[in-house]
Amino acid sequence: MKKCWILVGLALLLCGCAAEETFETVADDIVQPVMAQPRQVAVELPDGAVAPVLESDSGQIYLCEDYELVIETQPSGDISATIQNICGYAKEDLTIMETQWEDVTRYEFVWASAGEKGDMLGRAVILDDGDYHYCMSVLRDAATTETSQISWRNVFGSFQLV
Repeated sequence: MKKCWILVGLALLLCGCAAEETFETVADDIVQPVMAQPRQVAVELPDGAVAPVLESDSGQIYLCEDYELVIETQPSGDISATIQNICGYAKEDLTIMETQWEDVTRYEFVWASAGEKGDMLGRAVILDDGDYHYCMSVLRDAATTETSQISWRNVFGSFQLV
């Protein structure tokens, strides 16, 4: 009987001594998702616009007598960073008009800055399709803005994805 109690006692002691299971994971190669190809933009440039003076895969810069027009494509994501890259101002410091059309969000804003040649006015539009920011911005002399407001309205109204 004494042996029986010893065996029961040993069994009770060993019940809590089970081996701890360890799990091992095998890491698969992490594949980054492939971003969609950038879409094409369409815009009616103002009269007198010349061929771009600088052109790359991601954008064009047009320089004319009284304005500088930049069209560029940037990866989507942080809209605040894109706005700051365009105008130098934080998103919170600007009044931004945001509209939605189908799968594209459109942001429009204006800003003023002092340049080497005097006061400058800027206007920009950003089209965000979720993959890219398609940006168009114009920086021009503040003294000449009233004479061509109608043509600039047409230029900005024509900026779209095709």
